[in-house]
Amino acid sequence: MIYLLGGPPRVGKSIIAGEIRRRLAMSVVSTDTLGAVLESVLSPETAPDLFAFGRMPMAERSMADPAQMVEALRRESRVTWTAVEAFIRREQAEGRDALIEGVAILPEFISRLEAVRYRAVFIGNQGERVQENIRSAAARNAHDWMRGVSNPDLAAFAVFVRRMSARIEQEAKAFGFEYIELGDIPFETATEAVMRALGLGGR
Repeated sequence: MIYLLGGPPRVGKSIIAGEIRRRLAMSVVSTDTLGAVLESVLSPETAPDLFAFGRMPMAERSMADPAQMVEALRRESRVTWTAVEAFIRREQAEGRDALIEGVAILPEFISRLEAVRYRAVFIGNQGERVQENIRSAAARNAHDWMRGVSNPDLAAFAVFVRRMSARIEQEAKAFGFEYIELGDIPFETATEAVMRALGLGGR
């Protein structure tokens, strides 16, 4: 079975996936990793959309319209999805269970997956504490690139996260997928909610 966990950046997908891996000893792959493989063989000249969001300087992100940032990330995700889908089909052909998490997991892409046994859930955060949550998560990881981000830039990024969460919620409902709003529940219970949605148990 292929398990898919999608959502905007900085809402806790990797943390939740890591906890599921710890509990179930399941293979977990991030779409960021698959995207990085594509970046190593493609260039901004040959595949500009692949670099539409990730290479955007934080200063530009803070100045950009959140809707433009959402579209940039969706363009990047569309290219990354080619590698994600190939990975999904290979794992299924090999008979392996795998959890794939990341921003390139979008409802419209999954809706076109044929002949694949999968379960999918999306998470997001449209609450007022997004900025605080991002800051506290970054503080716990010495390698987190958001540790040194200024408060104005972080505030702008939080607006983008809320905007993309709303977009994903709308699309998830349109395509019949479950969306979990993390602004409504303590993050400590998020892993259980995701596991239940994916049919993996959970308390």
